Amino acid sequence: MLPFLKFLSGESIEVKTKMVENLGKIFSHMTFKGSKNAAITFLTSCLDLIEDPEYNIRRTFSQMIGQVISGDITECSKSTTDQLIFNRVKEAYSRARADGDAQLQETILLTSGNLGKVSEGDRLLVVVINLLESMLSQAPLVAATAYLLLQELAKSKDMKMQTLFMRFRQPVCQFLANAMHDAQEDSRGKGAQHILQEVTNVLDFPDLKSFIQVSKKYLLPYLVSKATQTASNIIKILATAMGAKNRKLILINNTQYIFSCLVRSCHGAELEKALHFLQKETDFELGSLLRLRFQQVHNELLLYLCANYQQVFQGLRMLASHDKEPREINTSNEMADFLQPRLLGFLAYFDVQLADNHVPIEDKKLALESLISIMRLMGVKHITPVRLKVITTLRRSLELTEEGFPEISCRAWNCFVRSVDYPSLGPLLSQIIAALLSLIQTLPRQIADIFNFLIVENRKVLHGHFHEIYFLPEIPELSDANMVLKQYTEGPSSQSDVRSQITHFLKGVTHENLDIRLHALSKLRLLLQQHQSAIHKLIIGNETADPIISQLVSVLLTGCRESDQRAQLLYAECLGELGAIDPGRLDLAANNPKQDSAHFHASVDDDNFAFDLINDVTRAFLAATEPDVQNCSALALQELLQIYNIGVDKEPGSSGHKLWRRFPEQTQEILLPLLSSRYVLQSNQDWSKLEKPIYMSKKGSKFKDWVTIWTGYLTSKVTEDKARKVFLSCAAQIKQDIHITLYLLPHVVLYVLLDGTEDDRTELYTEILEVISQVKKPETRHGSASDFRHMSAQTVYSIFDYLNKWRQRRAQVIAAKAGNTKGDPAYLSDASYQAVSQFLGGIPLEGLSEASFNCKGYTRALMYFEHYITSTKQDLQEHLDFLQQLYASMGEADGVQGVAALRHSQATLHEEILVHECTGQLTYALACYERAIQLEASNISLHQGLLRNYMDLGQQSTALVQVSGILAERPGWVDELNSYRVEAAWKLGSWSKLETFCTQEKQRTGWSVGLGRVLLAAKHRDEEEFFQQLKSLRGEQMGPLSAASMESGSYQRGYENITRLHMLNELEQGLKSLAGFPSVTPDSTFTATPRPELLRQWEARLSMAQCSFRTQEPILTLRKTLFLLTQDKDDHPMMDLETGRIWLRIAKVARKAGHLQTSYSAMLQASNCNLTLLCQEKAKLLWTKGDHDQALATLEAGIAENFGNASVLKVDQSPEGKTKRSEYARALLLFGNYSEETSSMESNAIMKQYKDVIEANMEWEDGHFYLARYYDKIMTTLIDERDRPEKQGEFTIYVVRYFGQSLRYGSQYIYQSMPRLLSLWLDYGSMVVDAEKKEKGKSSQKLQTQRTILDRLNKIISNLRQQLAPYQLFTTLPQLISRICHAHPGVSAELQEIIAALLVAFPQQAMWMMMAVSKSSYHMRVKRCQEIFAKAKDKNRDLPKFILDATKLTEKLLELCEKEVPKMMSTLSMTQHFRPLRRLLEDSQFSSILMPLQDAMTVTLPSGNESLENHDPFPGQQIYIDGFEDTIEILASLQKPKKITMKGSNGRLYVMMCKPKDDLRKDCRLMEFNGIVNKFLRRDPDSRRRQLHIRTYTVVPLNEECGLIEWVNNTSGLRYILIKLYREKCLYMSGKELQACMPTLHSSIDTKLAIYRTKLLVRHPPVFSEWFLRTFTDPTSWYSARLSYTRTTAVMSMVGYILGLGDRHGENILFDSTNGDCVHVDFNCLFNKGETFEWPERVPFRLTPNMVEAMGPLGYEGLFRQACEVTLRVMRNQMDSLMSVLKPFVYDPLVEWSKPARGRSNPADSGEITNEQAMTHVLNIEHRLKGILKSKTKPRGLPLSIDGHVNYLIKESTDEKNLCQMYIGWAAYL
Repeated sequence: MLPFLKFLSGESIEVKTKMVENLGKIFSHMTFKGSKNAAITFLTSCLDLIEDPEYNIRRTFSQMIGQVISGDITECSKSTTDQLIFNRVKEAYSRARADGDAQLQETILLTSGNLGKVSEGDRLLVVVINLLESMLSQAPLVAATAYLLLQELAKSKDMKMQTLFMRFRQPVCQFLANAMHDAQEDSRGKGAQHILQEVTNVLDFPDLKSFIQVSKKYLLPYLVSKATQTASNIIKILATAMGAKNRKLILINNTQYIFSCLVRSCHGAELEKALHFLQKETDFELGSLLRLRFQQVHNELLLYLCANYQQVFQGLRMLASHDKEPREINTSNEMADFLQPRLLGFLAYFDVQLADNHVPIEDKKLALESLISIMRLMGVKHITPVRLKVITTLRRSLELTEEGFPEISCRAWNCFVRSVDYPSLGPLLSQIIAALLSLIQTLPRQIADIFNFLIVENRKVLHGHFHEIYFLPEIPELSDANMVLKQYTEGPSSQSDVRSQITHFLKGVTHENLDIRLHALSKLRLLLQQHQSAIHKLIIGNETADPIISQLVSVLLTGCRESDQRAQLLYAECLGELGAIDPGRLDLAANNPKQDSAHFHASVDDDNFAFDLINDVTRAFLAATEPDVQNCSALALQELLQIYNIGVDKEPGSSGHKLWRRFPEQTQEILLPLLSSRYVLQSNQDWSKLEKPIYMSKKGSKFKDWVTIWTGYLTSKVTEDKARKVFLSCAAQIKQDIHITLYLLPHVVLYVLLDGTEDDRTELYTEILEVISQVKKPETRHGSASDFRHMSAQTVYSIFDYLNKWRQRRAQVIAAKAGNTKGDPAYLSDASYQAVSQFLGGIPLEGLSEASFNCKGYTRALMYFEHYITSTKQDLQEHLDFLQQLYASMGEADGVQGVAALRHSQATLHEEILVHECTGQLTYALACYERAIQLEASNISLHQGLLRNYMDLGQQSTALVQVSGILAERPGWVDELNSYRVEAAWKLGSWSKLETFCTQEKQRTGWSVGLGRVLLAAKHRDEEEFFQQLKSLRGEQMGPLSAASMESGSYQRGYENITRLHMLNELEQGLKSLAGFPSVTPDSTFTATPRPELLRQWEARLSMAQCSFRTQEPILTLRKTLFLLTQDKDDHPMMDLETGRIWLRIAKVARKAGHLQTSYSAMLQASNCNLTLLCQEKAKLLWTKGDHDQALATLEAGIAENFGNASVLKVDQSPEGKTKRSEYARALLLFGNYSEETSSMESNAIMKQYKDVIEANMEWEDGHFYLARYYDKIMTTLIDERDRPEKQGEFTIYVVRYFGQSLRYGSQYIYQSMPRLLSLWLDYGSMVVDAEKKEKGKSSQKLQTQRTILDRLNKIISNLRQQLAPYQLFTTLPQLISRICHAHPGVSAELQEIIAALLVAFPQQAMWMMMAVSKSSYHMRVKRCQEIFAKAKDKNRDLPKFILDATKLTEKLLELCEKEVPKMMSTLSMTQHFRPLRRLLEDSQFSSILMPLQDAMTVTLPSGNESLENHDPFPGQQIYIDGFEDTIEILASLQKPKKITMKGSNGRLYVMMCKPKDDLRKDCRLMEFNGIVNKFLRRDPDSRRRQLHIRTYTVVPLNEECGLIEWVNNTSGLRYILIKLYREKCLYMSGKELQACMPTLHSSIDTKLAIYRTKLLVRHPPVFSEWFLRTFTDPTSWYSARLSYTRTTAVMSMVGYILGLGDRHGENILFDSTNGDCVHVDFNCLFNKGETFEWPERVPFRLTPNMVEAMGPLGYEGLFRQACEVTLRVMRNQMDSLMSVLKPFVYDPLVEWSKPARGRSNPADSGEITNEQAMTHVLNIEHRLKGILKSKTKPRGLPLSIDGHVNYLIKESTDEKNLCQMYIGWAAYL
């Protein structure tokens, strides 16, 4: 290259110019290595061109310099090259300036400017300073050039001049300070003011003030460091420009920056001089000056700790010496102790540095580096208490991803984990790791170092928290950490139990840290996806879902409120994976009045209010991801601790000390630093110019703005001192955290009402009315749950709820103090009560109801509506339309029917449509729509309703035609009706039409259109569009679920949306498995499921969903569409077959729902698929229509066609053959059932038909069961005792054998078959014994035959004992025990073997059932029981000790029951009075004895698909008795029962009542019967949908006179509830008053009726509904409780009527305050015994005015009536099963169902009691089940229908003529 230099030194300007122009190309081929490189030599020569004599050469070279510097220069030589260039430019410029050569300066500046364009960092700074310096030149050309070059430089960097300045503001300000100082001293040049103005202009600031505002923190320190009069004058210039009165103020306000800079940049005398100057200029002594801004000075100093450690340390020492209490600091530890009180302030300042977008990235890096230095300086001692604040700061650092920042962030985290003590580090482990996972891809080695430190190096001290870490990725860098985790954890990786894994993940899902929640949700979704079979077993493996599933659903629903969109999407995916579980299978959380009461606070003076508020703010502090939010929380906590005088050092016993001790240790750790922190609120709000009402004003146009401003404004109106302080302490928190705002708002409103002025109350009233008026607008109905109006309405409702609670509580407190007074209640004269009541009374209830309806808060709307009707005494008939709309919107068909029943006028078409749609009678609704359209053809809503019905009926083709017809006439309706075309098109699989209709859809208008778009994207295999639409569609379901989850009953309310998430999951899984689409998923763990497994999973998912057409038809239709979408040529036949099966399933679901036309249409579609089950479905449809003969003919023809050669089919052992045989057996059984029901064949032929079923499928429960049942039917109807004994015996053997065979293959009919076969066997044995007694030693042929038959029966039973699963026999253990004293030796021996085997299999459960017999007063019973114990002990050697311990426990419990208690004593002590019982349980060798809880004692049966042998009949954790609480409460009733508390092995307490002198065996039997009724109710879809059930509890007889009864918590008797309400209202009638009103037994009905109406009812108006309003303050829980009350009352009314249950006075009916359930107790009065009382009972069940009124405006119509009808229908349908269970109970020889007149009814040696009235009782129960009415006054009649029977019973129960004849103690007036 060197030869080319001659061209640069030649005389030819043209050659020289060309050479310069090509220098860029030359340099691009050069490599710069080493200082003596030829390239360097060449470069050095070229740099001479900077001062070339020719202007153009210089200018050309200046343009080429950028290419030179950006050539092929290695990193090592780059600095050398840059230095060479920049030094040469600097030297040249200095010479040119000295020579005054302006043109040369211009070109050199051009060179410098171009260098700046390709430079960064320090080199760019050199250029900027050079240009600024030149801009101040006296030479105009130089100044102008520099000015322009600065502008070009900023433009080339794509930034504004201000941004360029901000990058280098500190050195630029240093230059500026020096330039101004020099200029001010040199009077010849520009002055300081002029320079300042010029720099302001070039940097593009609008004025001097703006520039100085930004730069003063840098300018002032350098000026002060000059310590001259000139500097003082410049500072004055700056102060004047800022508008300050003098320079003193500007210096004082910037002390922190000045001191920090001086300490870091000046030393010794220079520093002393500068500080002296500062003191002189401010007129402040240094210490005083520093203390003015002490925290800020510390902050600014520490910001540079990493860069100037020694200087900063010395500066801090100076600060310590000038503190209020000066101290000498020499060591790092002393320094850390000094800094500790201000540590939170430092962290808050660093947060600002990291968060402020105006702070340059270099300064942010400096701040984070200094934070590392601070942590090292402060050490473990001081960082541990503020660890949560540090974590928040470090989390903020993770958001900064600029170059170099992640590395610094990583080092900061590494330092942090080593700066916290291990006990405190452990609980943070999971969130630290979750937070750092975001860097694992970019910095795997550095992150692995941190993880290894935590997990590997410190495993011994931190392993207790390893179970929380389940989300570490499997990457090589983390192999050691993962290995350690696997060794220590019992996490999912080592758990095979899915239940345990779910429990584990739920902890993460409910964690306060978002990162952990996200990881836990991802893992949970994966678990649900990969373990579908296990999940389905937990859901449908037993009669009800496993409790963990209910817990999982509750957690996921609560999570729907999550604000983070990623989390919301994961919640949606988890709900979809779980599926649309039938709500009837779940046991979701109920109301907890005690908890609600504990969380209700009437005043801020309440310590509980302080405790809850501080806990809530602490949670906000922990959850805060933004430093500002955390600082506001810290300020609130600091102030609240002071207001309530809370602290660790407060006087023991004081309120503040007690509160401190209530906080958990982890909360105390958070609060401890805040006891001495110094957070200050910077400004107070000025409310004088606030526009009112605030709602929808300029400042209140967004929900958060409105609610925070309104709350803040109301806070200013609070005058009560403590309340004002509390609310003001949270003022900053209110602005930041909306949850705290919403928590405080009702309390603030209360204080404004109590202490505010009349104007304040008026403003409050106006604000709320404005909200209500806006929400009442019709368009609100179409908003989403997150809509401003909806959320503001919910806020107002929460205020009303709180005020209503406060008013109720106030009334109760005042009434309790006043006692039982006459006249008006005392609370009516209370000023506070009046103030709140007056305010609430002014709110229009009708408007509230409408607003709630528009917000889809239907239960609240109903509550307000009912209050409006009752308080204003409105005519209900005028408002039935709205009431019906409410019930329809809630999906409560029973309520809609109830309204229809109340209507006096003729229903309109619209009203009829509503009823038909709600009750599922869609065909009738269609007819009504068609008629309505004829009358109102222009009403588009009618057309939409018609189309919706067609779609719901599955008639998509009809809907499509209908839409086309409508649009042909009215094309303007396309936007409103197009969505129906889209839905019909995708359901029909018409993809071309779908695409056409979707393109016409301007915007998505709902679920169906969205689903169409998803399917269309899948059709086009457009993965991006598919995922986008799928995500959007899932998100749309979360809005309603989020709103629903805010109230109880959320699962039922959001079930439609959950079903849709279920469908979206199947869509995604189906496409992946059937079509391999999408090929790549966002979550790489999502895997395709093989088709056979997918179909099995889908079948299980469908069976666990609600069994309704509305739920199942959309799921099935989507599956059908998926098959159409994914089928190809190869598997076309298979897909067709699956599609046909789906059509058949739709037909079945439609048939069961009564949609017969839809069912028929679906069958037509399925008819092309050659399905063998089609003929059965056709027959069932015909049978449903009532065409029985045609059904039989169709079935017969179908069997012949599909299963022609039965003999070949029977030997086919292939899987297909087995499947076909199963279908064949089902067809034969259906034919047999229909033939039996129609009597179309003679009995032998029907019997042959059932035997053919067994032959076709030997291992099918149904075939054996129906054959046994038919044999039983023939035996009981055609054979009597006069027939030959062998004939009767043979039939008995057949029945027992086939019932037994059916049990070998399933448990579906166990409650019918097992009790019946045992009864036949045991009764036959008794018959043989009776025959032997009659024969008296003779042995006739008849007796011999009977004995032979009995032997055969014994052998069958013996075989069954060995063949059946023990739990199957256990279901009838009470029946077996009842015959323990059977007189026949052979029967008795086998009976003992069975019971002994059950005792061995289930010792814990069986022992409690045996205890009553083992402690019987009958010698024979005890003897037999001991024989059974002996047999059991022989079978299991561990049993003797257990039986002995159980016997001892029983004896001690009997002693406790029977102990006489002095009259005045109300408690006993376990330690003092029953020490042996206490010692028994304390003995470490004492056996574990099961807690006698009903759930633990009741067998859980397997589902149909589960193996009988492997089934666990008692799932879940067994709870054992660990001991007793010391206090025993003596109850006040006559027998003095004792209330004891048992301690469970699970740590919980269980209350039992020890009841003496009462035979509890009847109660026990009735509980068992009710439990079986519950099983039947759960199996029935209609019953399950209504959640019909009987509330049961444990009853454990200990002998014939004593026993244990499970205490039903949270219940109150009806009488107690009502009397309490009447006392408050001063309406209570004493016992004497009631006696005075009581008529004589023989008074006329008119007399009794007059007393009842005029004396009793007048003083006892219906008030029971008030109990529900008080107990269930949340509208949804109120409605759910009333629903539960109505339905449980209905169920028990029907069951009680069937059993003849009487004595239902107000103390025998309890109500549960957690869910409203009706609980009946005391079942002594059975089998219509009440009719024999002195005052005979006249009503079938209790349905008094109070009970009817509490059911709401519908009364017993609708909900109650429908529940009664469903219950009675279930019982009628299960009559055979129920009678099989009841008969053994009624005949139970151990129970005296009616007390004998004299002595015992049987000799003591037999042990069995003959119940002579048993036959009568059984017959009466059968008649009642059949609907046959019979009483003493009425003869038998024909059976009534279900509807008629229920109607009759309701009329009888509510007839005042019957009620007035009831005994006064029964209290018919209550």
